[in-house]
Amino acid sequence: MAPGNPVGANMENVKLKRFLALAAIITLINGVSYTLVPGALLPNYGLQPAPAAVLGFRLFGAALLTFGLILWFLRESREWVAIRGLLIGASVGNIAGLIVSVWATVNGVMNGAGWLFVLTYGLLLLGYAYSLWALYRKHAGEAAHL
Repeated sequence: MAPGNPVGANMENVKLKRFLALAAIITLINGVSYTLVPGALLPNYGLQPAPAAVLGFRLFGAALLTFGLILWFLRESREWVAIRGLLIGASVGNIAGLIVSVWATVNGVMNGAGWLFVLTYGLLLLGYAYSLWALYRKHAGEAAHL
């Protein structure tokens, strides 16, 4: 669709809402899991459920809960500045998570299941980056038609 086309713009809004809802659900499921039962999940990644590791993963889960709720509640927003900030922050955070997960898996800190972290961070990063690019394109198209 051409920039400025209301039908095309509406489709981009629907795609963004769906992606943010999916990202929120994935994030919330992981957040609840790591907050409530980290000791049961850590051995899947070859990590010992020592008290410090369990605490760290509980805090990680709490942060995921926070971010998942932010994603959920902002999915309906039409505020360009808020959505842009969300997508930039999510992209930066997922780049960091991707780097740390790759490092930990390659260096044997986590076993091969660590690639699930890499996959999750990588796919979410692609979604956030694509959404940011699409919104910039839409925003630039709207500005050109003023």
